[in-house]
Amino acid sequence: MALHPEHDRPLTRHAVNGLALCAGVGGLELGLHIAEPGYRTVCYVEREAFAASTLVARMEDKALDPAPLWDDVTSFDGRSWRGKVHLVTGGYPCQPFSFAGKRKGEDDPRHLWPHIRRIVEEVDPEWCFFENVEGHLTLGAAQVFEDLRGLGYSVKAGMFSALEVGATHLRRRLFILAHADKIPLLQPNRAGAFSKGHEVQERPDAEGRADCPRQSGTALDTDVAIDPELECSSSGRGELPLFAPAPFEVGVWSEILDGHADLQPELLGLDHGVADRVDRSDAAGNGVVSLAAAHAWKVLKAAHMAL
Repeated sequence: MALHPEHDRPLTRHAVNGLALCAGVGGLELGLHIAEPGYRTVCYVEREAFAASTLVARMEDKALDPAPLWDDVTSFDGRSWRGKVHLVTGGYPCQPFSFAGKRKGEDDPRHLWPHIRRIVEEVDPEWCFFENVEGHLTLGAAQVFEDLRGLGYSVKAGMFSALEVGATHLRRRLFILAHADKIPLLQPNRAGAFSKGHEVQERPDAEGRADCPRQSGTALDTDVAIDPELECSSSGRGELPLFAPAPFEVGVWSEILDGHADLQPELLGLDHGVADRVDRSDAAGNGVVSLAAAHAWKVLKAAHMAL
């Protein structure tokens, strides 16, 4: 099954086109929009009904790019996207690797990496960008690295947290960025995208979209020391923080709520349906923090570019 929302603009060979596998609610895609101006998602694949409906809603309000939405990664045929996509992203299911589960790895029926690998081979993109839980590093990641290298990619990976980009929670995640060996990094590629001239600036732009880490992430599989410290300052009095304060920061909450009456909590009317709330909690708890994804992309890409 595929949904085809109306496209705002046609595909062009100069666009930075991405295919989002196991897209969830779009956290990786939002992160790439922050890190790479001009990035565009041209297709989503997501089978969970709530996540898929969220993607459609975000396409309708233009928070995400309008694009076809496919509902099953196991039946998705990447061959029709070959030559049209520069980047394949994916937050494939974490249950086979998570410390919170039974860690059955490839014996778990939710293990979808073989299908991701197949699609990467079919699409043949320049870049691959994947995210998974911390437990994946000790279970399954070695196979992912081996498969990507076997397909002709150089692989960089690192553990990054939401805390690094200003959140009050840790949410440590493994990010993997692979680049096709056959495409020179310092020269324009087949679509003119991701060349040296398109590098993201190290400091926040006028709209404040760049990430502001408290500490830099550490890239794995590289000898390059990366420490992209950014200067982050408030641009105005009364500006809302990117992340909500911790529950115990009563004074901070008081200042925010005194200046923003619209954020006062509604103690009544919170129940929007039990099943819906469970899905929302699951998406929020397991979803990618977009700023962390943007930070991971920039750090790991810098590791590739430094070779």
